[in-house]
Amino acid sequence: MLVKLGNLFFHYRNYFFAVMYAALFIPSPDVFSSMSLAYILGAIIIACGMLTRSITIGLVYIIRGGVNRQIHAETLVTEGIYKVCRNPMYLGNLLLLLGFGLFANSLIFTAIFFPAFVFIYIAIIKAEEAFLSNKFGSQFTDYIKQTNALFPRLNRLKDAFAGRRFDFKKVISKEHNSLFIYFEGILLLLLYNGSIALKDFLIGTAVFAALYVTAKVLKRKKMLE
Repeated sequence: MLVKLGNLFFHYRNYFFAVMYAALFIPSPDVFSSMSLAYILGAIIIACGMLTRSITIGLVYIIRGGVNRQIHAETLVTEGIYKVCRNPMYLGNLLLLLGFGLFANSLIFTAIFFPAFVFIYIAIIKAEEAFLSNKFGSQFTDYIKQTNALFPRLNRLKDAFAGRRFDFKKVISKEHNSLFIYFEGILLLLLYNGSIALKDFLIGTAVFAALYVTAKVLKRKKMLE
């Protein structure tokens, strides 16, 4: 049952962050009495999520978009950050979800929506594991015995970076859309909560939009390859 749900969630996973952003603006009781604490803690966790995704892409990037939005993989990747945990991109996404919930100081999001997203990702992981186990057999079985699904084994970080060059250009090429959405989301929450003026919001948006367009141009000119 969980595998079937995971396949369904995988098919529609690109809509998760749209749902997330909408849920952040639902009127809710606060998590913290201090908005400053919410901003600081939320920003730290958001930064950890972005860093996790960036490290994953910059070391060994694999596309799990599948074929026709169905789970698919040609090879089993166990190198780079995949030595630390089996699903680093999902870990990064969950950190982002938690971070935004705390940054918004939303008890409804943190207590209801975030656990729902955790369940969704667990179901997707189970579906992917069923596919990988069927395709790669004992090779995948040995891998899951040595590496956790989400909780990182930090003692392997050194091995993950050993002999590898971090590709910053690849991070910008693959992640600029997401980065623009994250930073713009932060600005929207600050504006919504009255923590910045409309003028500051527009200035920040203009800056991030300029960086976004620059990345688009560089990618189109193949300067990020």
